[in-house]
Amino acid sequence: MLLLAACGALNSFPVDELYHAAPYHSATQLAPPRGVKRVATKEALQLHQSEKAIFVDVMGAIFREESLDFDGEWLINKPRADIPGSTWLPNSGEEKLIPIIERYYRENLQRLTGGDKGVTLLFYCIEDCWMSWNASKRAVEWGYRSVLWYRKGVDGWKEADLPLEERFPLPLPID
Repeated sequence: MLLLAACGALNSFPVDELYHAAPYHSATQLAPPRGVKRVATKEALQLHQSEKAIFVDVMGAIFREESLDFDGEWLINKPRADIPGSTWLPNSGEEKLIPIIERYYRENLQRLTGGDKGVTLLFYCIEDCWMSWNASKRAVEWGYRSVLWYRKGVDGWKEADLPLEERFPLPLPID
């Protein structure tokens, strides 16, 4: 009985604040990381309509060093069906960021917020994807103060019969 109660607590409270590793597409806990607020589709839609949050998709893509030889363009086959007006920053929610992805993530958050760490950021991916959980946790650790986690992501948006648009990821930084 005590073990069952403990298992239930894992889905209610942020017990384990470690970054989650691959496989990223697996059942996520219900609780967001500390300092992050979880939002449902209805609230995400209200924020989208009022333009009171910057929507950041962190769905993964295959990283290849040769991308840096092609003006930093990600080597993807097709655009992603995504929430309108959002920004796609692939792999920014991995457990450990390689230096080029960390730089990419930091620089783009800085650019998107105009350097204002109080601007509301809403992170998402697909339903039950740890990348958005990790990305929101990392943003709080970097000092962003208004961070939201949309657990259902593109899947929840689609389930609500809301529009999607094609999106390509922002290019990687090249020197």
